[in-house]
Amino acid sequence: MARNVKRWQNGDMCLKWTAAGMLEAEQQLRRVIGHPDLAKLAVAVERDIAAKRAADTVHTTTKTAAPEVAACPA
Repeated sequence: MARNVKRWQNGDMCLKWTAAGMLEAEQQLRRVIGHPDLAKLAVAVERDIAAKRAADTVHTTTKTAAPEVAACPA
């Protein structure tokens, strides 16, 4: 498509042409099955990732709480 445009004026014109192309292509795109639930899925994934990070932080802290004490003979 870019080769058909003879004179690019600036970046705004590029964005305008891109937006026009996307609006034209939008009519031919299919809707994703279950698209209303994608927001719920994203929230659930973020919650799961946060829980795993918190669990990893707790395990890492307990494992390496005092390595110098474990290395010293009693």
